[in-house]
Amino acid sequence: MAPYLPSQNGVVERMNRMLVELACAMLLASELPEFLWEAAVAHAAYLRNMSYTKPKAKGTPYQLWHGHKPNVSHLREFGTPIWVLLQGQKVQRKMLPKSLRQAYVSYDEGSKSVIYYNAAT
Repeated sequence: MAPYLPSQNGVVERMNRMLVELACAMLLASELPEFLWEAAVAHAAYLRNMSYTKPKAKGTPYQLWHGHKPNVSHLREFGTPIWVLLQGQKVQRKMLPKSLRQAYVSYDEGSKSVIYYNAAT
């Protein structure tokens, strides 16, 4: 196989195209900025690995690799609104909101926390 010839690796090129199209659709639907494309592609790839890829498949790619069904209870829609609790040294006054609305971007590997987009910062 010759290097730098995408025509010789059609399966991978099709997967890349599908991931980019999914990421573009997620960014447009969530109305988030274009520079979050990397998180959108990672989210699309993660969802792709957690779902069936063929009709009558013996399992998802995750299930075939790890030997058990994936836990999908933590999945959220890309860009969905989440509320972040304000806490720490900068305690707000009593009558001001105690949380801020942000947009979900990804999850943090190895913990139950999420990564969110803060437009202000």
